[in-house]
Amino acid sequence: EEAVFQWCVRWWEAAERPEAELLAVMKHVRFAAMAEGFLQITVRAWPALDSKDGRDLLTTSLVPLQRPLPRWGLGPRLIYVVGGCNEHGRLSTVELYDPQNASWKRLAPMTSPRSLHGCVALDGKLYAVGGVGDVGQALATAEVYDPQTDGWQPLPKMSTARCQFGLAAAGGKIYAFGGWDGCALLTSVEAYDPQLGAWALVASMSSVSVCVYTHMSRKRRDHASVVLDGKIYTMGGMGAIVLDTVEVYDPQTNRWRRVASMPQGRYLHAAAVMGGKIYVTGGYSQKSSVNSVFVYDPQADAWTQLASMSYARRNHASTAAGGKLYVFGGYGVNLWLLNTAEVYDPASDTWALSCVQGSTLTSPHMGKVAVAL
Repeated sequence: EEAVFQWCVRWWEAAERPEAELLAVMKHVRFAAMAEGFLQITVRAWPALDSKDGRDLLTTSLVPLQRPLPRWGLGPRLIYVVGGCNEHGRLSTVELYDPQNASWKRLAPMTSPRSLHGCVALDGKLYAVGGVGDVGQALATAEVYDPQTDGWQPLPKMSTARCQFGLAAAGGKIYAFGGWDGCALLTSVEAYDPQLGAWALVASMSSVSVCVYTHMSRKRRDHASVVLDGKIYTMGGMGAIVLDTVEVYDPQTNRWRRVASMPQGRYLHAAAVMGGKIYVTGGYSQKSSVNSVFVYDPQADAWTQLASMSYARRNHASTAAGGKLYVFGGYGVNLWLLNTAEVYDPASDTWALSCVQGSTLTSPHMGKVAVAL
């Protein structure tokens, strides 16, 4: 939003205009989203707003202080749907979805098939890590995709093969959390540094659960991980029991802490960040796929239930772009593979079916990962 303000300043200072015209434009600048230092040093010091009407506009814009949704042009605009599995086997496919015109485009495939893997964006590139390979084994391999060249390149392997794990990018590094190595549940966490081209172990997950399962609760698979304000949140999953616990990892301190648990335990769910909050969709709970949706507000450390999806789903993909939340595929009830996609509008708290025409999603899929870039 600071950039929006600076463009308005350039527009205003390029020619003489009446103050009313300036104020009409400034009503659309979201000052509440700016850093406090920028407000004090740059905005309030600008002479053009140093009038009674200008000061009144700033006062009105800053009270109440809210966190607006990102502008469409400044956040992720395209969605990459990577890998997965259908009735014929595991996939290496990569597809690009453009929400603005509801179009799909096939991109260069990964070097090997993956499902139940992780995929994140970092510095304009996609990183696909781990998962289950074409012969059913857990993978330690990783690869990186460059949209500029439409090509994948191999990366160093993780120290441990992982599937059904969490993957997140923060502070210039990529973190892999927990999961399943093909034989046992994992508590370990390792980080990949693209500058060094190497993986290194960091602090293991450390949540505590309840009663006799306390000593086993640190192990998770089929959980979800996201990054919010530079910290990594990992939530739910399957340990000794179905987990509702949520842990937060701070890469700067290399420490974990607990925050409010989800309203119910679930695994094989999906999570995405939008508008400064975490949206958790679907999953497996109480012996069935569910269509329920919850949102976590880190400021209040509280969860709220939202409108449910049209379809119960687990092993699905989700991501946010353009101020809306998208979910793709997954398992429905009774192990039915889904070929549907849905989009959630937070302004109206409603879901609508989204376009899959032109995509391989026209056939049922699960185990995909969706990444906005």
